[in-house]
Amino acid sequence: MTQSRDGTDRSAQRAFVWILVVVIVLAAALTGAWYYLANRLDVAVRAGIETAGGQGVAIACDNRSVFGYPFRLGLRCDAIHIDAPAGDFSAGGGALRTAAQIYQPNKVVAELDGPVIIDAERVPPLDIRWTLAQASMTFRTRGLDHFALLLENPVLALSEPANSRRPLVQSDRLEVHARRRNDSLDLAVTDRGVRVFGPTLVALPAFDTSVDLTVEGAADWLDGRRDGTTLGEALAGKTGVLRSLRLDLGGASAGSAEVSGPFRFADDHTLSGAFDIVVSDPQAIAALVAAVAPEAASIAGSLASGVAFAGTTENGRTTIRITVADGQAMLGVIPLGTLPPLH
Repeated sequence: MTQSRDGTDRSAQRAFVWILVVVIVLAAALTGAWYYLANRLDVAVRAGIETAGGQGVAIACDNRSVFGYPFRLGLRCDAIHIDAPAGDFSAGGGALRTAAQIYQPNKVVAELDGPVIIDAERVPPLDIRWTLAQASMTFRTRGLDHFALLLENPVLALSEPANSRRPLVQSDRLEVHARRRNDSLDLAVTDRGVRVFGPTLVALPAFDTSVDLTVEGAADWLDGRRDGTTLGEALAGKTGVLRSLRLDLGGASAGSAEVSGPFRFADDHTLSGAFDIVVSDPQAIAALVAAVAPEAASIAGSLASGVAFAGTTENGRTTIRITVADGQAMLGVIPLGTLPPLH
């Protein structure tokens, strides 16, 4: 009986020793892998900064460090700065933190502290602030596959004069999602509780807005590869589908408008397409559009006037079909006006 018990104890001790050896070996392997990857990350970031410097773009990551041992791998900066004198652009922000789980290195999450100050050509210096800014990026073999951004309480303001910031736009919550789908780009944006400020806009109500669309052949935009420097140049020659472009003034009885349909941009940036528009309280929507986008005021007013007799109404919502050919908008056979080319 005693010999059997001693043999059992020795077997248990050997098993414990082997388990301990395996744990030590795995811990050593994990530690070695983490420090190897941390060094690769630091080298890659340093090489990227040097490459950008060779192209005339100075990037600074103050007090750069790699953190997250043992299960995360992240990069941290106390502040970030970007300066591109050739493009007359500079920007600076607060602390940046990025991290990926060691078992899922292709998904990176990031947080950035504000404010971000932007000084660019042809626009006044801008000051962007928020209470929370988070982003996530998923990478595949073809590059960036999915991108998501969340901003809580963002405020866009003029940064000068510094002692009296002048807010231009603020909202409660902004979300941006973009993903690669074969060669196409799916994009969804929602912005809730939007307030627009200005001398002529003081009476504007808060509103929600959202867009959900696909642009064919634009998947590489996720990697920063696109034609031209403006949105109009990037969309020239592109086709796509607008699943929803919605503007909502809030409340069950308040004005709302939603647009959907296929679209095409010509090489000269003019729009063509067939769009279904669902509207409630069209005059309120037209007034808001005219205040925010004066160049579209005439078409918005024409739509508001023509909705009652040109559409079908159900439950207080009217649906109409608008066709656009090379920028010329038509409600049936009624001309509504000309949409300017997208710049």
